[in-house]
Amino acid sequence: MLDVALEKDLIELLAANFKTTQIEEVGRLLFGEFDLYRLTREHRHMTIPPRRAAEQLLEVCRKRHCFGRLIQLIVETDGTQFMGRHASLEGIELFLENLTKAGLVYDFDKRRVAPSVSSPKDLANWGSLRDGRAYYVTVISIDVVGNSRLVRRHGMRKIRKLYFKFRQFMNEKLQTYNGRVWNWNGDGGIVAFTFKNHEVRAVQFAFELQRTIPLFNSFCEHGVDADLELRIALDAGRVRFAGDTGSIVSEVINFVSHLEKQATPAGHIAVSEAVYSALPPRLSAAFTRQMQFEGQQIRLVPTRLDVLVEPRGTL
Repeated sequence: MLDVALEKDLIELLAANFKTTQIEEVGRLLFGEFDLYRLTREHRHMTIPPRRAAEQLLEVCRKRHCFGRLIQLIVETDGTQFMGRHASLEGIELFLENLTKAGLVYDFDKRRVAPSVSSPKDLANWGSLRDGRAYYVTVISIDVVGNSRLVRRHGMRKIRKLYFKFRQFMNEKLQTYNGRVWNWNGDGGIVAFTFKNHEVRAVQFAFELQRTIPLFNSFCEHGVDADLELRIALDAGRVRFAGDTGSIVSEVINFVSHLEKQATPAGHIAVSEAVYSALPPRLSAAFTRQMQFEGQQIRLVPTRLDVLVEPRGTL
């Protein structure tokens, strides 16, 4: 059984993407016989709106305990030809993410809905992205400045402990903004955001991480007499998803990695034009420094963000 909120989400998904005749066909595929006019007791010359058709379909599914089969059919219809039309279901990823938050997950390999064995925050695909399909995402490259120097000075064991605590610190903030770690190797990696307002949430996360790293340095007991400094860069674009997120090859990931390592000073945030153009005025106003990088215009904050007291002047 689905909870009331998920049932409403499923009705919205059906009504927004299917015509009444298509919803009726979904019912026939599920039950063999599904007559909307008989179920609603409407005259056949009347038009039944898609929303009412979807509500009727879910009512029958509720009685027959077949929500799992309905979700399977909807997922497998997405991206295929259905009744002579290409079915590209707007909002299906968000529905599957909400399903995951409710403790269920659609297993694309086994083609069924099952109880989630992982916490939703641990699923790199948010429980909804499908292997081989491209999605619009914001990608962040994060790197600890001077990793080799830190290791030489303090030893690998202490630095690994420090990085472990930093990951815990960062992951708490990622949960707030619904981001996911796609690839990480000790001193840095790739973090991704998708769904509504992903550019804004990614930039908000980047600001919070840079602004609060002094607190981590001040109060984290890690046995290392050194402050972590971060470089953070963001880009947005279409990325083809793979379950092994560390193997994803993308121009977006390549660009943001280069931008972070080659053009972003310590304590700063750099964003591509794709990210900058999606920000509301009060957030975009923070990126006042402009430059060209690899043929693209990028924006940076003008001063370091990772200090408790702002230094005089700008870089």
